Amino acid sequence: MTDNTQTVEESTSKLEELIEFPATLTFKFVGNNNDAASTVIAAFFKDDLGLEATITAGRTSRTGKYITFNVTTTVADKDLLLKIYKQGAELPHIMHVL
Repeated sequence: MTDNTQTVEESTSKLEELIEFPATLTFKFVGNNNDAASTVIAAFFKDDLGLEATITAGRTSRTGKYITFNVTTTVADKDLLLKIYKQGAELPHIMHVL
């Protein structure tokens, strides 16, 4: 049996191997299907991170309660990448960042 657990250091080291920074990446934010979700995402990238980002609405859930937003931006380094995943998931109206 193989142990698939990795330390944070090992995971971030792999990021540097897999991604050449700066890199243009697309993130998928899953949030509530309301105007506030897209506004919160736009403010996060512009005001909190100081990044230009293109945000497009994606698919709506079967029940219409949730929607995905595709966010494309240029990420300078692994620390910024991790910050987007961590802080983005903590935003109001946002459930996940993929």
